[in-house]
Amino acid sequence: MKRILICITALTLAVTTAKGQENKEVKQTTTVKKVTQKDTDIKTKVVKRTDTDTGVLKVEGTNEQDQDAQVISKKTADTQVVKDEQLVDEKNQEEIIALKQRQEADLRASSAKLREEAARKAERERQAKIAEKKRELEQRRVQLTNRPKGMAKYSKD
Repeated sequence: MKRILICITALTLAVTTAKGQENKEVKQTTTVKKVTQKDTDIKTKVVKRTDTDTGVLKVEGTNEQDQDAQVISKKTADTQVVKDEQLVDEKNQEEIIALKQRQEADLRASSAKLREEAARKAERERQAKIAEKKRELEQRRVQLTNRPKGMAKYSKD
């Protein structure tokens, strides 16, 4: 029994001294980024990025003082999506639908107004042409009824 305890103690001391020779330095930087995009749907995404710098200081196993130390560093980056949601904003959707309906109604009213204006303009142009023709006819009638001196007046038969 005594031998078993001595072996376990020796093994424990060997492991702890071996681990004690290794000097680790860990720098860990965590960045959490939350992105919210609002439209008809509210999209929320939370991303956690962890950058880890692990440095191990290795020294040779001799008994010399002021030995050259060798630093072995390892960089790792880990990205996790913590939360990814998509919610439907019903109030916003209703407002968008109402806005579209108002725009369509305005467009219909505007096009009807433009058609009426075009019809009125066409009617005014038609009336102007008729008035112009009447004036021309009146001028021709006056020219035909006015005779030069010495000619008999035009008689209506």
